[in-house]
Amino acid sequence: MNLLGIDVSGACATFSRLCYFGAPWYSVILQWYRQQRSDHYRYPTSADDIQIVYESKNYFVVNKDDLVPIDAFDAPAQVNVTKQVKQWFHKRETERFLKQDRPATDEQTEQWSKSLAQKVEDIRYCHRLDLGTSGCMCYARSPSASYLAYKAFIDKRVLKYYLALVHGHLHASYPIFVDVPIGENASCYGRIMCTSDHPYCTSAKPAQSHIDVLEHGEYDGKPATKVMVRILTGKRHQIRLHMNYLGHPIIGDYLYTEPIDYKPHRIMLHARSLTIHTEQELIDALAKDPFVTQIDPKWKKTRTIYPVNRW
Repeated sequence: MNLLGIDVSGACATFSRLCYFGAPWYSVILQWYRQQRSDHYRYPTSADDIQIVYESKNYFVVNKDDLVPIDAFDAPAQVNVTKQVKQWFHKRETERFLKQDRPATDEQTEQWSKSLAQKVEDIRYCHRLDLGTSGCMCYARSPSASYLAYKAFIDKRVLKYYLALVHGHLHASYPIFVDVPIGENASCYGRIMCTSDHPYCTSAKPAQSHIDVLEHGEYDGKPATKVMVRILTGKRHQIRLHMNYLGHPIIGDYLYTEPIDYKPHRIMLHARSLTIHTEQELIDALAKDPFVTQIDPKWKKTRTIYPVNRW
């Protein structure tokens, strides 16, 4: 990138990473990304704007919007998913209580209010998604449910499938298996990760991904591919790094593209489905595919390799 004849690509790279990893910069990068968004694209404007895709007596699964932090610790000034879930639950339970046929006494109302406050306090997330990633995210409704979900993750009784739009046309007549360890990049500020072939990679740990090619097309006039990824491990930025390793980085990934892919309004990575085998129940959730022309007109499919609705 040139500015007045000066190459500022390195400065832009540093700035983007500071925005991502430095807490004071959160609002800067979020506001900047919002300005890049097209009018057609959905973004939550309040804590009430949330999509629940699965609910039981023990768990919720929400369709997290991209660029929405998980909790207030990540970005105190912004709308966050945990706040959205708690406010939605509190509002719904209050409406149900007020619709009762027999009006409650003051004592019953006070007791109910205390009980509801404790239920809201008990809600907690079972796993995390990157700031820029949208899709299925699970919340437990009690400490015991949270523990059982955590145990399911430890015991590898979880299936997670992601959709992504990547640069270029990826050609493969069979699923691609990527088995490349991931570690921290010692040459960068913050927790920038890298694959084990990077000269400054430290503390690399095993990481495996299965990749299926779904569609070929164009994004903003350039060749692009829609892929489905199943992660067998859960390393930080695993899909982004594995796709970059294959030479097909995710569109909109401002951390792992050279030069930085800053034009798209989001990182094109979406947690399509989540299945958790807990000892209480089987959680099975599916979030709508956001990478369709009706939602983002810049994506134009030209060829179907493997229909997304077949899985």
